[in-house]
Amino acid sequence: MVRTIPKISKMNKTIKIKILVLTKNNGSITELLKDGFSYGQIARMTNELIEKELISSGHDNLELTEQGHLYLRNNLNPNQQKGSEQWILPEEKSKIEKLKPNELYLPSRNELDC
Repeated sequence: MVRTIPKISKMNKTIKIKILVLTKNNGSITELLKDGFSYGQIARMTNELIEKELISSGHDNLELTEQGHLYLRNNLNPNQQKGSEQWILPEEKSKIEKLKPNELYLPSRNELDC
């Protein structure tokens, strides 16, 4: 099954938050690579966040701006999340569309061999 990767201009909220959390914690882009993004796509998404002034770039590092911190505060509600839920984001690639009450989902063998 070929997984489609969202277009950069339509970066979804979860990916945006994931990049901001990784930037805030000086994390690795490995998680984004595991989600199926290429280095080029990650660079474009990061540049988009820099253009939106959520991230600032220094000589050798990236940092969150005040707007970036504010965006995270508004979109990661610490009152609803406890412990590791505050920094571990939901996995998007395994989500499927909501099924009708009598509908069945059968994954392909390739999906089961992960």
